[in-house]
Amino acid sequence: MQRQKNIQLLISLVIIIAVTVIIFIFSNSKNNSDIDKNIFQIDNLEKIDRIILESSKAKTELTFDGIRWRVNGKLEADDQMITVLFATLKQTQAKRPVASHLQDSLQKEIEKNGIKISCYEGSKLSKVFESAGNSAQTETYFQLPNDKPYLVVIPGYRVFLASIFEMTQNDWRNKRVFNFNWQNIKSLEVVFSAEPKQNFKASFLNGLFGIEGIKTDTTKLDRFMDALFQLQVEKFLDSAETKKQETTYAKPPLITIQIQDVGSRVYPFAIYPYQKGSEFLQGKINETPVLLNPRILQEVFKRKNYFIQQ
Repeated sequence: MQRQKNIQLLISLVIIIAVTVIIFIFSNSKNNSDIDKNIFQIDNLEKIDRIILESSKAKTELTFDGIRWRVNGKLEADDQMITVLFATLKQTQAKRPVASHLQDSLQKEIEKNGIKISCYEGSKLSKVFESAGNSAQTETYFQLPNDKPYLVVIPGYRVFLASIFEMTQNDWRNKRVFNFNWQNIKSLEVVFSAEPKQNFKASFLNGLFGIEGIKTDTTKLDRFMDALFQLQVEKFLDSAETKKQETTYAKPPLITIQIQDVGSRVYPFAIYPYQKGSEFLQGKINETPVLLNPRILQEVFKRKNYFIQQ
């Protein structure tokens, strides 16, 4: 008799558990179906021509002038980074609202340390929201004005989306050292501080670009020019970072490359020695301090003897 009662109790318990699971699944499915995954999508994204990224510490304005994107009005933007930004805005979806018991604390965190993203089409504000990430840099949260925060993702990818909005002005800059077609130059002068006999100057003579005073191996010179005009900096340094590097900039540069274009504008570029403990070389572009990856400088450190035709 007792065994039969135990069996009945066990059956009842199984039924209760099954009903609870069904209710949970149904409730969860209903909640998910209520979520607008595209809540942060921007209408006519391709027409957006101004994006402002603003935090309590800094403000960066990206604008399209009809030809190219610029950073804070004057600096040319990195096209690749602009592409990544628009891909992020296009593909990001809301996965779920943040749990109720976490919303207040997360809203305060977003208000204190988040990034406000304002997207404009002309003078019209198309979308504004805020972004913040967790300390482990594994989750990103978006929040519309006067709304709760959502966990957001790009379906199929595990990326820390908040990082794209946290970039500084220098991160958005075009990182090419010489950002124009090398065929538009008038002359090129290269100076080695410790090896003056290896200095050289290249210019056009009778329609041909060559190094003055030697019979030039044009194949090698073309390779050098291509490498030079594809050269990118690793990073532009801000004022605080420059101060840490100022002892290196007090030394003579290893090499100075100065270009004059057909409009007689001069573009100086200097590369300095290693600083102790650094994996990068330091440089200056028009007096703007930068870091350079030495691995990509091999085709640029070419002395006069290298170009002599054998």
